[in-house]
Amino acid sequence: MMRPAKNFLSGLILFLTVIVLFSGCANEEKAPKNTLSQDQMVTILTDIHLAEARVNKLQLRSLDSSLMIFNKLKSEIWKKHKVDTLAYRESYSYYMTHPQQMTQIYEKVNKKIELREKSNNIKL
Repeated sequence: MMRPAKNFLSGLILFLTVIVLFSGCANEEKAPKNTLSQDQMVTILTDIHLAEARVNKLQLRSLDSSLMIFNKLKSEIWKKHKVDTLAYRESYSYYMTHPQQMTQIYEKVNKKIELREKSNNIKL
């Protein structure tokens, strides 16, 4: 019997493979003018996922409290990276319609988080 985590991982790998195959058929299109670079997205998404982990670690019983804290952390991320929410959302939407690029971004995000974990440089 397969464990749920193994099923999830297998499903995720299959999903990403299908996305990459289908995206290979698409024409390369230039990103809109104000789209954040892949490196900017990697850095921002890494910080966002670490912020989510911080909020989850608090184990607050109130969803409103969790959202309030997470939104505060996100606004700090926007300031840190000098990005407004509209630029982030539009960039995120662009990359979501270009799965191959989004896959590359998330591979880098995962590597950054793993490196931070290994060096114990994560604020949770």
